[in-house]
Amino acid sequence: MEEVNVVPECSEELKPVVGQCFQSLDFAIAFYDVYARAVGFETCKQGVKKVEGVTIWQYIVCTRQGKKRTEEEDMVNARHGFTLKRRRLSNRCACQAKISFRYFSEGGRPGYKIHEFVEAHNHTMVEMQHKPFMSINRNLTEVHEKFILDCSRANIGPTLTFKFLKEVLGGYQMVGCTVGDIRNASRDIKAYAQGYDVQMVLDEMRRKKELSDAFTYHYEVNSENQLDNHGRPVTFAAGLVSNEKTSAFAWLFKHFIECMGVAPKMMVTDQDLGMRSALEEILVGTRHRWCMWHIMHKLAIKAPKKLLTNENFKKDFHACVWSELHEPEEFEEMWDAIIVEYGLENEDWFRTMYRHRKYWIPAYFRDFPLGSMIRTTSVSESENSFYKIFLKPRLNLAEFYLSFNNALESQRNSNAKLDYADSTLVPILATDQPFEKHASTLFTDSMFRTVQEEIVEGCIRCKIVGMSSEGMIDCYKVGDSHRNTFVVTRDKSDQSYVCECKLFGRQGFLCCHIFYLFKNNKVKVIPDKYSESRWMKTPLVKTVHGYTADVFQNNDAQDEKLILLNEVTSIFFSCLASCLHPLDVVQRKGCCSTKGKRIISKREKDIKEHNRPLRRCMNCLDMDHNDSQNCPENANGKGKEKC
Repeated sequence: MEEVNVVPECSEELKPVVGQCFQSLDFAIAFYDVYARAVGFETCKQGVKKVEGVTIWQYIVCTRQGKKRTEEEDMVNARHGFTLKRRRLSNRCACQAKISFRYFSEGGRPGYKIHEFVEAHNHTMVEMQHKPFMSINRNLTEVHEKFILDCSRANIGPTLTFKFLKEVLGGYQMVGCTVGDIRNASRDIKAYAQGYDVQMVLDEMRRKKELSDAFTYHYEVNSENQLDNHGRPVTFAAGLVSNEKTSAFAWLFKHFIECMGVAPKMMVTDQDLGMRSALEEILVGTRHRWCMWHIMHKLAIKAPKKLLTNENFKKDFHACVWSELHEPEEFEEMWDAIIVEYGLENEDWFRTMYRHRKYWIPAYFRDFPLGSMIRTTSVSESENSFYKIFLKPRLNLAEFYLSFNNALESQRNSNAKLDYADSTLVPILATDQPFEKHASTLFTDSMFRTVQEEIVEGCIRCKIVGMSSEGMIDCYKVGDSHRNTFVVTRDKSDQSYVCECKLFGRQGFLCCHIFYLFKNNKVKVIPDKYSESRWMKTPLVKTVHGYTADVFQNNDAQDEKLILLNEVTSIFFSCLASCLHPLDVVQRKGCCSTKGKRIISKREKDIKEHNRPLRRCMNCLDMDHNDSQNCPENANGKGKEKC
């Protein structure tokens, strides 16, 4: 880490002074902790010297003092993709800030005075929004422990305990600990009054509408002044299509454009025909893509059973549909070869998916820059999984509204915690290239791992196999360790690089082929044009419920609209699915069914049938799952007796 002389700013009353005296060591340490908490760094006890049980010296340092002992081993490990040992990050950067207290006794009254105080740090201080995550600001007091004990007696788990503490004390910053400190503690607030839950939510939405014109909500009432769905059951079950569902999505899309001022460039959904119809009707210029996760999840059900254990089929099929390097013509050739080889010509599902290939195959999105949106198409599933932690079946409208807002707060708190880690932890570098160090300052840690793999590949394993130049354009043929060769063009006028593999356009970070040219051309920093990614430490792009927002400027007004759109989406669908009197909900396999049990899928039935013990049929005397009543020989009129 570069040497930076940082002198913390704080009130002169809090700043330690050499020679300052204290009545006890505990008071002296507490004084320094208050100072550290105010300026934004953490402390730890480095050493102590005692004589006959009395502490003579006490040394306290910044927690970022010293260096990790295995820096050279870490660099070697990073080059091998962290296969040699576990990847462990450290925040140590050889900070020299420290303080020491010395024991003294005057007139028979003992005490401690500050003997040495080094104020300067070589790192930036923790920002205000990140201070709640500092260990010096996190502690479980006796009040916390008593509250956790009382909740456990009431059969309230640690996760709910933490949430309840957050609501009672006024926010995450006031709790005084994190989820990990009390094992996902919880809160249990239910601002619910039977029969008035809808009015509570409408009052809240009306208040938000008065605060901001960007907020939009809609509801309908019947003659009894109750929320009304025109007497029709809610048909939001998977696979169902109705005019009501299409109109619902159309309403949402129209208000999306009204709030944001422009339509999204791309939308990723499941194979929902209602949403598809509304999208084609309202968002005419928006590209529509199906969720790959949904499609591949159905493969185990739709494919013939004989192919489910065929590893060659799985390998060939995944190589065909997942690859982002194929052109449409190459994909179609590979698909036809697989269909013929494995005898799938008569399978309806495969014919249907091929007919709609332009909605889900990556080869048909090579011309669209996906880097600022998503790496995979499973984002919607991760969102569903996240919200299921906070939401439960049969919630009334007020409970749903509060739980959804709690989910958003938790998500923002987690993002702030990750931002804090990215701003303090020192990255592990694999090479001595300056652009790798620059990349570590741009990308979040999780994304830097992926970028680092490309850097290592480019700096160590790539090579030039051909080169040509014409005017201001240089063309390089760069080969990698996978025996692939791609053409990389460099424009001398603005020093821009474009690779044939299109990794930057598809995923938002540079490929190993460009990093290889960076090394040869001694590029020190990654140009700004290659730094616009949703995985930056300071995000330039935000997404809302699967919508790409890279067309919007990152200013306060637009950010406010993005946040409001979250609330618009939640309130709109909750109004459709809830009334003062619960509406009938179509039974489905999910957790929102009104039935006591969910619907069992065909796959689960087959597995259960296969694992059922065999029995002897008294008709044909064979060991099987059938009995004499459903014995195959009964079709010929043989055997009617029961087993």
